[in-house]
Amino acid sequence: MPVRLTILGSGSRGNCAHLEAGSTSLLVDAGFSARQVRARLASIGRQPESLSGILVTHEHIDHIQGLGVLCQKLGIPIYCNRGTQEAITAYFPGARFNFRLFATGDAFDIGEIGVHTFPVPHDAQDPVGFALEADRRRIGFLTDLGHATKLVLQRVRGSHALVLETNHDHRLL
Repeated sequence: MPVRLTILGSGSRGNCAHLEAGSTSLLVDAGFSARQVRARLASIGRQPESLSGILVTHEHIDHIQGLGVLCQKLGIPIYCNRGTQEAITAYFPGARFNFRLFATGDAFDIGEIGVHTFPVPHDAQDPVGFALEADRRRIGFLTDLGHATKLVLQRVRGSHALVLETNHDHRLL
């Protein structure tokens, strides 16, 4: 089963990545408008209607901007922890989402992709990193990482690929 990871965008203007393994298709974050997410997926021959879910690292707008339209309109499940869910709900008042909650530190499967969650230092409610596994391949996924803790290093050790975006500001951390 081939595993395909595509970074659709990364930075303060938006963060979004697409991961595909077998029949499972996920986004990690949706920090662009729904129109932009759709266009970026189309550039790799994919469409949001085929998504199995969206994993959310934390609630900052450059990670969740597209959720309001994508997930309400298409019913795409949002995988996040309770702190992130509460912040998303406050940001999109009245929106109806299909949340699939996990506790930080949990591991679970979405189709053919194994998801392992762990805490990361960042100025958000309960930011997480992911160790994603498919076809005996492991991808470490860390966004807005303030600094690498021992736990973070332990969780991504042995990864075949590492997606790393850092954001180091002593005042915020």
